[in-house]
Amino acid sequence: MVLLLYKLALPLKFPSNHHRSSGDPSTSLRNFRSRISGFITQTWSKPEKYFLSRTGFDKCFELIQTTNRAFAKLVVEIDHPMSRWSGKLTESYLSHTLISLDILNAVSSSVSHLNQAKISISHAVSLIQNSSPPPSSAAASRLKKIAGENPYSCKKFKSEGLSSSSSIRFQERPGFENDQESVVLQALVLCKKIVFMALGFVLSGFCGDAKTYMEIRKNAGGFDDSLIKDLDLRFCQEIQGNTIVMEEVKEVNNAIEEFSVEELKIRLNELENLIESVEKQTNHLFSEILAARNKLLDNLRL
Repeated sequence: MVLLLYKLALPLKFPSNHHRSSGDPSTSLRNFRSRISGFITQTWSKPEKYFLSRTGFDKCFELIQTTNRAFAKLVVEIDHPMSRWSGKLTESYLSHTLISLDILNAVSSSVSHLNQAKISISHAVSLIQNSSPPPSSAAASRLKKIAGENPYSCKKFKSEGLSSSSSIRFQERPGFENDQESVVLQALVLCKKIVFMALGFVLSGFCGDAKTYMEIRKNAGGFDDSLIKDLDLRFCQEIQGNTIVMEEVKEVNNAIEEFSVEELKIRLNELENLIESVEKQTNHLFSEILAARNKLLDNLRL
């Protein structure tokens, strides 16, 4: 998105004819969809053993980045910068990105909740290792499984998060309904669905609650676009049931149940890698979206 806003802020001068408008927005729209389709086919073509894991979540963030780059390329290809956007398109973009920030905040909160649980278990492991064998009952009692559901941040998000919308309203300017405008709007609708689907799956995993994904799915108007409906089906299959548990959390809980300290240390390290990865990608995406919104709003004030 930063790339997109950088391109939008530039004068309408491109280094070569290769970067100029193709003259056929519908062709650019097909190319946009093809880029995303190619990534989905390449990334999820093989059966995935662990969707609810760091591997699956990394792919979700990669899908979002691929979609954002494809959208930026589309806008440049058809030569339709922000200065030519209608009020409807601008409002749609701002609303989409604002809700994306809400979901990212919920993800960040859930990651923090899981990290606190990991710290608590790590402390208990240290107490057990430092106590004389056999481990004291006080130290062992601190070794508690990670709860499958993190209701606080997720329920709060479900009741408030998707109600967000841009408070900015723009008057329509005449002459802005054209093929380029229509193509960007269609692309933005797909971008919104992909971002909500991918982030919704990540959030649902950290919440341990399938309802979180289904709520986002419902409020996004469904994920029935032919490009993503099969992936949505696979996501729904992964989160069946009232409570879902990420693979890394499941492995930690199994080690606790077996009271295997050495195995638990290995699993805690894997859990830490998951937390660090999702936290880093969440913060990066949040910064990108926020910077894009700020640049867009700055351009509107000019």
